[in-house]
Amino acid sequence: MKVGGIIDISTKDIPNKSTMVIFTVGCNLNCGFCHNKYLLLESVGKDMEVSELLEQIKSNMLVSGVSITGGEPTLQKDLLKLCKEIKKIGKYISIDTNGTNPQIISELLPHINRIALDLKGPLNKKRLTKITGNLMDPNLIIETFNLVNKREGIDFEVRTTYVENLMKPNDIDKIISFLRKNEFRGNFVLQQYQYSEGVGDEYKEKFQKPEHIILLNILKPYRNLDLPFQIYLRDDVMGYCIIDKLYDYLDE
Repeated sequence: MKVGGIIDISTKDIPNKSTMVIFTVGCNLNCGFCHNKYLLLESVGKDMEVSELLEQIKSNMLVSGVSITGGEPTLQKDLLKLCKEIKKIGKYISIDTNGTNPQIISELLPHINRIALDLKGPLNKKRLTKITGNLMDPNLIIETFNLVNKREGIDFEVRTTYVENLMKPNDIDKIISFLRKNEFRGNFVLQQYQYSEGVGDEYKEKFQKPEHIILLNILKPYRNLDLPFQIYLRDDVMGYCIIDKLYDYLDE
């Protein structure tokens, strides 16, 4: 497995769990706003055997979970083998994915606990292509969504990063409408884009961080709806907050 980095302990990647985070190298998308853009370079990272990774995980007694992210983890040929081995030692396993490899996700589902689907935009070929920089087939992502959503015993998070100057409030409306129509059973997280050094200096002015009030206004129409899923906001003001509590301080 090509590994671009490891965080020994994180409390942010899996809700309510201390987690080891493994970053894999390589992605099949080319999102300009990607904060881990260095992982797209073939020259970064190192090849690690499953046995080597497993020993590192086993020796870390402070974590109860392992998050495998990237890049796009489903591009790694030994991902399934690693997940099977992690499962044997009783660690909670979460996979971050862009959803473009449903066949791999199908093979992983019996051996993992959680999927975090990074939905870049509404499931429209034209919009997804503009947002990701690649010619996208939304049907692959829809297939992944359906596989995970119908699978009992899998925690499911769908998240979208809102990038000012690139995305529109209507994009989020279309995503939530899709989730509602398809009886999504997990959590939807609207994430605030924040510039990091990994994005690259040339993108510093191109993409902007949306202000807290903009994100509040985007989510406000859904605060009192009876939905089969929960909506959260993740930004630098509220942290990670469920929609029901987002407006409490405004209503006082």
